Formats: sequence, C-alpha cells, structure tokens
Amino acid sequence: MLEIAFHPDRTGHVALVHQLTEHLADLIQTGRLAGGSKLPATREAAGALGVGRNTVSAAYAALTTRGLVTAHVGQGTFVASPTRLTPAAPRAMAPAPREFAWNGLFARSTPRPRLPHVFRRAELGGSCPFDFRGGRVESDALPLHELRWAFARPFASRARLRALAAPPHPLGWPALRREVARYLAGRGITCTADDVAIVGGLQHAIDLTARALVDPGDTVAMEQPGYFGAALAFEGCGADLLGVGVDAEGIRTDQLARVLRVRRVKLVYVTPATQSPTGVGMSPARRSALLALADEHQVPILEDDYDSELRYAGPALPALKSGDTAGQVVYAGTFSKVLFPSLRLGYVVAARPLLARLATMRLASDFGSGVVEQAALATLLATRGFDRHVRRMRRLYAARLAALLAALRRDMPAGTRWTEPRSGHVVWVMLPPGIDPERLEHAARDRGVAYTRGETFHVDGRGGDSLALSFAPLDPRAIAEGVARLGAAVRMQITTKRVPGHVRPPAVRSGRGRRPAGRSLHGAR
Repeated sequence: MLEIAFHPDRTGHVALVHQLTEHLADLIQTGRLAGGSKLPATREAAGALGVGRNTVSAAYAALTTRGLVTAHVGQGTFVASPTRLTPAAPRAMAPAPREFAWNGLFARSTPRPRLPHVFRRAELGGSCPFDFRGGRVESDALPLHELRWAFARPFASRARLRALAAPPHPLGWPALRREVARYLAGRGITCTADDVAIVGGLQHAIDLTARALVDPGDTVAMEQPGYFGAALAFEGCGADLLGVGVDAEGIRTDQLARVLRVRRVKLVYVTPATQSPTGVGMSPARRSALLALADEHQVPILEDDYDSELRYAGPALPALKSGDTAGQVVYAGTFSKVLFPSLRLGYVVAARPLLARLATMRLASDFGSGVVEQAALATLLATRGFDRHVRRMRRLYAARLAALLAALRRDMPAGTRWTEPRSGHVVWVMLPPGIDPERLEHAARDRGVAYTRGETFHVDGRGGDSLALSFAPLDPRAIAEGVARLGAAVRMQITTKRVPGHVRPPAVRSGRGRRPAGRSLHGAR
C-alpha cells in the first residue's frame, strides 16, 4: 500500500476527516505523493490508518473537489498530474525542491498538548497602553547598580574566572545551591545544598518533574482555575488532567479526596502560597488535609511557590514543604517574578532519588543553566541585595494592588466580582452573566486594554466568564484609566443585551461618590 504515514490526533478539536484531508493534500502539494500515484482503496486505507471507511471516503471526495485527485469508476483514485496542480515551469529552469512534509514525520510517542488560549490566538494589531497581561515586572524598579556589580563579580579575578570555566555541576552552581538552601529557611524549609537542584526557570522545574513521574495516560490533579504552563507540561507527557475546584481557602481537598478514592492519581500540582491565578492563600486546615491525603494515597505533591516573596498583608505563609516529614512534596521556586522573566533560573528541593533522576534527565537535553547568571544570583543572595530588592518591590506592588482594587470598585458594573489577594501580582475577575468573551476582548483592545482570558487557566475549556489582571507593570494612573476603559467595554455589552423598555435604576450615591457596583469575593475590607 502507498505509504502515507498518517497519525490521527483523537485528543484535539479537529475532526479526523479534516486531519486526513489536509495531511493528504500536504503530501500531494509537496510532491511526496507523485502525480499519477494510485491511492489505496477506502477499505484498505481505513484498516491501515485506524480510521473509519467513511472518513477515508469523505477525505478522498474533498481532495477531488479541490482538484488534487481524480476518481475513475472501477479503477480507483489517483493523484492528479503535476500540470493540474501547478503551472508548468520553463524547461530551462531546474525543478524547485519539494517542500518537506513534516506533519507525517512527528514521533508517535510525542503527545500533542493543548495549546493554551494565550498562545493560540494571533496578537491583535495596534498598541496596547493598558496591558494587564501577566509575566512582566516593573523594569524601572530593578536594582541596576547591584545587578551590574553582581554580574561583574564572577570576572573580578583569574581565580573566579577559572571557577567559571570548570565543567558545570549537574545539579547547578554549588554556591547558588548553598544560598538557595539558606534563603529557604525563611520559608520554613530545612534543607542543604545537596537537596537543591538549579534549573532553567519554574517551567523547566515543572516539565522535568512531570517527565520523571508521569507516563502517558496517568492522571494528574491540579487546581482549576490553575496555571496554564503546568497544564501544558503535563499534557506534553500524555497526562490525563483532572481539574479540582478552588475557593477562598485554596484547593478543595474534599473534592480531591473523592477523586483519590476512585482514581489512581500520579501527581497533585498546587500553588499554596499564592494560588494561580486567583491569588488566594491555602489555609492551614487545607494544607494539613492535603498532606494527609498525599500520605494516605501515596501520591507526590508538586508545590509551585512562584510568587511567595510578594506578600503585602498578614504574616508570610510557610511553604507546604515545611510540613512535609515524609519527603512527598517536590518544592519548586523561581527568581523571575521578583527580578525579571528573562533570568531563567529556578530551583527544585526534593528527595534525593528524585533529584538524581532530574539531573540525569536534564543531561539528555543540556548540561545546565548559564554559570555566569548562577554566580551573579548567588552574589545577590549572599550580599542580601535580593532581600533589599524584594522589600522595595513589596511596597511598590502593594500600592499598585490597592490602586487596582479601588479602580475595580469604582468602575466595574454590577454583577462583577473579584478576589482581593494578599500576595502575588494578579487579581482574578469574574464578569457579570452573559458577557461574550470574544466580543469583550476585541472591545477592550479597541480601547487599548489587554488582559489574560479566563479560559487560559481551565483544563476543560470553561472560564469564559472570567479574566486575570496583572498590576505589576502599570503605575496607579495607568491602572485607573485601564480599568475605566475595561469597565466601559463590559458595560457596553450589558447595555446592548438590555431588554427593550427596561429602565435601569439610577446609581446610588452618597456623600463620598457613587457606591461601587461590584464586590470582592472576600467581602468588604
């Protein structure tokens, strides 16, 4: 049979008939299926490709309509001649090289993860002066002089330069591992440098842990809404994702308990200090319940502590890892949320057998993170420059969080709700009923406002009635103006849906101005 190497994706949203049609069209148009070649009979192709005969027949019919194949009764289906596909080239010209058909060559063992909404959509044109999307920091507040000194320090002498030129340690720069172990004492974690591995950012930590623990078909439980990057890493390993609800105390351990009683879960992923994206902190009772469930069902926990430094009210919450006496919690952190995202350095604290596996797996793709960056960061930690910068950023971001909450109370229409986080850099907003997420996104962008849509943080496609606003990169004046514009876009949709003849009640006013129409999820403060 003619080899067409088709691997159907039954996990995506594209129908099999369209997948097969486009795959065959690609092979024909790139010359991988020569003109005049006979395609397999529909029954034979269906059996070989693992699809229904009707699927093959429909694909052949679509190719016939597009003029890529010809069907002859009693003879079969044939690839159209090259002259029917493209204009004939002049004889003096050499034939153009054929385009390579990559789609038929991808490894079958490589799962196709669901690409998050934030990456699927093409960037809308035009400037965006009020950009509330996450993943950015206030670059003007970075400690420029301390960074210059820290990055120059590794080159201060020949001895330091010789140390940089030595082969890298598989678990990371020893000095940085020692400083991370010291630093984590403030999170309640008792560890040594031998318990720490330096990795290329938090996403790298999640991916390595997933590849070390998760086989295709394994179930991974994670918060919903939850961090889309973790979902991407787990799906890349072929995991079956299971979303567990979140409320004002963090992950719903009662829901998780019901799941663990009926399903074998390979890994639980949580963000206890600052839940992503809602910003709530996991309560002590939930922490105890989660650790007890992990022990009872012998399932490891991956604790993502991405934003714990940015706490603005109340005492710092200890890491979940601080209560781990059995070594079942894999703790991962990063420096990019406080410094800058392009500093791709993170760390993992875990049981030593797992650390050894992570180091071995990493050697298959690279031999470690940049030593200069690791040495500079170790210097910042050792001289307490990082601690001083964290204190400055807390003051700066606390003012911006207050500005965002005040703007939401002032300008969002009735029915809007939001969280009031005590840490992190994001506020989670739930819109009034009936808002169309596509229309709202375009209306907001027309007003110069961008944000992250709620679907990005859901593994089951829900979340269209919510969005995430990051306050880190915008000053209070821009925050106020951006929220006012966003509120106008939301209000416009509500107005257009209003029943004809309905009279909207006047705004309630007091001596201090109009009473806020929306409300916080945590009530008045």
